Amino acid sequence: MEKIVYGFQDTEFGRMIIAQSDNGLCYLGFMVEGNKKDGLEELKNTFKNAELMRSDTVAKTLSEVALNAWRADVISGLTLDLRGTDFQKMVWNALIEIDKGTTKSYQDIAEDIGRPKSQRAVGTAVGQNPLSLIVPCHRVIQKDGAIGNYMWGKEVKRKILGEEGVDL
Repeated sequence: MEKIVYGFQDTEFGRMIIAQSDNGLCYLGFMVEGNKKDGLEELKNTFKNAELMRSDTVAKTLSEVALNAWRADVISGLTLDLRGTDFQKMVWNALIEIDKGTTKSYQDIAEDIGRPKSQRAVGTAVGQNPLSLIVPCHRVIQKDGAIGNYMWGKEVKRKILGEEGVDL
């Protein structure tokens, strides 16, 4: 059985939950009180067949590395264990290409991946991103400039975008 080590770390965006498999960083979410999504439950749902082992010590190190990579806008030094369909991975890779401090619409992403009529499917894939912050799904907004949804709540999305210099 696969083992995944996870833990919690308080950040400027709230309580982060972060996890690592033997293949790399595999999950990053948030514990947002009152939010319809719970980071720990999402982790359990994402890795149903894995043995989850909690280590806040490992999480502290992982979160420092992840936050430093996000701040520098250079994730090339991170080993990511992204799991999903080919379409999801195509969308997530397009998200990685969005420069820090900028945003794109779901339509833009659909066009970037060569599937201009798939903005709804793109939206679904964006919402299923298991590595928030690192795979910057927060940089995707609605075509009309509205902030749109975010698994961890609009306030967390606003905080992250604000830290990146995006004013919404």
